[in-house]
Amino acid sequence: MAGKTRTHYEILGVPRGVPQDEVRRAYVAAARKWHPDRFVGRSPEDAERAEQAMRRVNQAWETLGDSDRRILYDQELDGRSSLDASVSGIRVDDGITRIDPRLLDPDFLAARRQAQFDEISNRSSVAIRVFPVVAVLTLLVGIFVFTAYASDQVRGPTSTTVPGPSLGTGIEANDCVDVISGPALLEVPCTATADGKVIGAHLGDGVCPTATRTEIELTNGVFVCLAAV
Repeated sequence: MAGKTRTHYEILGVPRGVPQDEVRRAYVAAARKWHPDRFVGRSPEDAERAEQAMRRVNQAWETLGDSDRRILYDQELDGRSSLDASVSGIRVDDGITRIDPRLLDPDFLAARRQAQFDEISNRSSVAIRVFPVVAVLTLLVGIFVFTAYASDQVRGPTSTTVPGPSLGTGIEANDCVDVISGPALLEVPCTATADGKVIGAHLGDGVCPTATRTEIELTNGVFVCLAAV
C-alpha cells in the first residue's frame, strides 16, 4: 500500500495554525538541512535524496509562505478531511463491520464526486474574485512606497542605493543572510553565525551605505550591502 502523501506542514515540520514567522523559520532550517551544497562529494543516492527533499521544501514554502495561498491550501485540507470522515461508508455495529450499500451504486458515487468538485470550485472561485482586489491594492501600496523612496533619493544625494533589485527568494531589507555558492543569499535567523544583515543594494552604478561591512555581487549582477549582525 502506498504511503500517505505528506502535507506541506509535515514537510516543514510545523503544525497547522502556527504564525507565519514560524513557518519562515522552519523553511530556513529545512533549506539549510537539504541544500545541495551540503551534499557535494556525497554518494549519488544521497545527493538525489537531498535534491528531492529540497524540491519538496521549496514547494511547501511557495504555498505556505504566501498568506493567500496558505488560506486556500488550508481550505483544501479541511475539505479533504471532512470528505474522508463523512463518506468512508464503513462503520462497526456490535462488533460487525457494515459497508454503506450506496458505495456499490455507480450513480451515487458519480453524484458524490460531482458534489465534492462543486464545493471545491465554489471556494476557489471566491478566492479568485478576491485575489485581484488584493493584488491591485498591493500594487498601489508598492507604487506609493517606491515613489516616496525615490523622492528621498532626490532630496538626499548622499545615498545612491538603487531600490528594487532582486536579492533572491524572500530576501528583504534588514534580513539576516548567509552567502552561499553562486554567490546567492539564504535568509537565516539573526544570530552571531549569520554572514551579515542586508542594509542596501545597487546595480553597479551606486554605492553602499557607510555602515556596510561586506559588499557581495550576486549572479544576477546585483550588489548587496551587508552590515555586521
